[in-house]
Amino acid sequence: MPKAPKGKSAGREKKKVIHPYSRKAVQIMTEAHKQEKKEKLKNEKALCFNLIGEKLQWFQNHLDPPQKKIFKQRCLHSKCK
Repeated sequence: MPKAPKGKSAGREKKKVIHPYSRKAVQIMTEAHKQEKKEKLKNEKALCFNLIGEKLQWFQNHLDPPQKKIFKQRCLHSKCK
């Protein structure tokens, strides 16, 4: 039969309390804000690309078949900002 663990952390782990004005708290908050900004920027870019894709799809569907080939070549060379 295995023995119970000994020491200060005998089977329980407590989270240390961080003072709100400490350097560590500032680091944690900065990292959290960075992650939020990244997610927000990622979602905005995805929305932009979806809108552009829908517009291009509409034009492609309403063009004559011979012009579709030219349209695809132009789309590949254009850039999205």
